[in-house]
Amino acid sequence: MQEYQDNYAKVKEEWKEKARTWDYKERYEALGLSGWSDSVLTLNYYDRQYLIDPTTGEITRRDDPGAAIDFNTTMNIYHLFYYSAKNPRLSGEWVPFRDVPRAGVFTKAFFEQTVDPFARTFNGHLQELLEAGERLGFARIPYSDAGFEAHVFDCLSIRFLFWDGDEEFPAKANVLFDKNIVEFVHEETVVLIAADGLKRLVEAADLPQDGRPYRFYAP
Repeated sequence: MQEYQDNYAKVKEEWKEKARTWDYKERYEALGLSGWSDSVLTLNYYDRQYLIDPTTGEITRRDDPGAAIDFNTTMNIYHLFYYSAKNPRLSGEWVPFRDVPRAGVFTKAFFEQTVDPFARTFNGHLQELLEAGERLGFARIPYSDAGFEAHVFDCLSIRFLFWDGDEEFPAKANVLFDKNIVEFVHEETVVLIAADGLKRLVEAADLPQDGRPYRFYAP
């Protein structure tokens, strides 16, 4: 565990250095984001607003500047600016993970470490999930027993689906993405985004999460 923590800290510092070199004004315009300025940038990520110092690359929470920013959140924000295409566009077509371009190599880990534990965590806890989604401000959608659409960033959303289990069948879950999501982030970042959203749902429901967290591999 200590080795992972040390490696992740090193990766965060490396990306922080990269973040000092980016043309944020160009990226904000290309992504259709508001919140750009010469001195400080604002960015909404799931249920919180973050500040980015363009001169240092430092990311902080607007409501709690001294709070530590977890690894997934840090990488997802950095990757949005680094990996997004010159002119990214949403397709409006929702697809499962297996249909996300170039993401196939992560499919096994995605289900074993993210989707399947999510289903097991909320098995028999449908009401807790519904209340957690409402607490986080996720929009209900009319699919599955508990379906939500959440804004990851102002320019990108994600959908979470859950079917509760019974005596005959176990609970099931799935996550849907815009087919063009890799025009906005790296294909492995898609996994991190889903894992982060599901983690927030579990925490909002105050339930112990089943399974281990997803391990980050891409540079």
